[in-house]
Amino acid sequence: MANIKKVTFLKADWFVGLLVALVFLFSANSELMQSLERKAYDMGVRASSRVPSDKIAIIAIDDESIANLGRWPWPREVQGKLLDILANGHAKVIGNTVFFFEPQIDSGLDYVSKIGEFLANSSFKRSNPAEWDQLNTILQEAMSHLDNDKKLADSMTKANSVLLGMFFEFGEPQGKPDHSLPDFVLKNALGNIKDGGAGASPIPTTAVQVPIPLLGAQALGIGHLNVTPDVDGGIRTEPLVVSYFDQLYPSLSLMLAAKSLNLDPKDIQVTLGKSVKVGNLNITTDPMLRMHTFFYNDHDGKPAFQVDSFYDVLSGKIPPEKYRDKIVLIGATAVGVAALQVTPISAGMPSVLTLAHTVSSILKQDFFVVPTWAFWVENAIFLLVALYLIILLPRLSAGIGAAVTGSLFVVLLVSHFVLMTTQALWLQLMLPATLLLVGH
Repeated sequence: MANIKKVTFLKADWFVGLLVALVFLFSANSELMQSLERKAYDMGVRASSRVPSDKIAIIAIDDESIANLGRWPWPREVQGKLLDILANGHAKVIGNTVFFFEPQIDSGLDYVSKIGEFLANSSFKRSNPAEWDQLNTILQEAMSHLDNDKKLADSMTKANSVLLGMFFEFGEPQGKPDHSLPDFVLKNALGNIKDGGAGASPIPTTAVQVPIPLLGAQALGIGHLNVTPDVDGGIRTEPLVVSYFDQLYPSLSLMLAAKSLNLDPKDIQVTLGKSVKVGNLNITTDPMLRMHTFFYNDHDGKPAFQVDSFYDVLSGKIPPEKYRDKIVLIGATAVGVAALQVTPISAGMPSVLTLAHTVSSILKQDFFVVPTWAFWVENAIFLLVALYLIILLPRLSAGIGAAVTGSLFVVLLVSHFVLMTTQALWLQLMLPATLLLVGH
């Protein structure tokens, strides 16, 4: 008799409902469930509609450009010529997503330098001073002609509007940095920091790669180009600020937005764990100071952001005046060169396009927010669904139970999408929605 009661107890509807609820509760942070939440998030992004900033222009290192200018990487003199064109067109700021972590040394420059050193240390200089001065002038002109880094630096100096990227290595510091950062990087550190409570802090880093001094010193600003992929590898957030030991550094997107508004790093205010403020723009973030980027859909058959070919601009096909007062982003889109990222609206978006969506999100304040009360509401909804499965559903007839379950499921889905598309709020409701279906 006891065994019969035990079997009956295990087969009771309320017990099965409790068991299913517990399984879902402990799997809430599993990769499968979090991926499901992200897929629903992506659908909400695609269903949302916003108008992107018309201040952003993209110049792509595309297949056409490589076909005409040769294999990548090109001599940096070529990029300098593009900067000269944009400067003549009075572009507001220029964000170059190409990394300049190493000098570009022409093999001819090395040989010319060695010839100069040999002749300078030989008897030729002493016995033929006039000829040496003439030859030295020729050698200096040759070195200048072959020094692509110097040419790019000169173009950056003339433009005085170019921002470059740096790259951090994520990790928790265990001591002190190996060496101090150069002044051209330190001037971008953020100093207007407020404590938002709860001990929150940006993503920590342990190492950084920065542009070579010749170029970094001529940059109007420098920001990081790090991304933080989600559990499924998708890019949905932008770490606006990261920490490097005792310093905080902005993203390139944040610096571009600031400079386009004639603001400096000192004008960027960080409230730890809550938000980043640029001038009068207040960006609500998650506790790690990441913004949930808005990704703009194509509209009326036109792309959200116009992408022009590097070669078309360089060859004069596109007039420089097109970029007057624009935020111009330069980056690779060519096959085999571009870094492709999975985003809510694309399975392979070039990183320079992701940057465009991010900068526009900042300037237009088009970002999604996880409200501070989200945790409590999400857990309350989960509890209500669990109680429905354990207590109420076993007492309903099959028809009424199916109707109630279907209605609740629709309410959860509609609530998710309405909040995202009308209020730009994200609540993770796929856990209780899935529990509802499986539990039924």
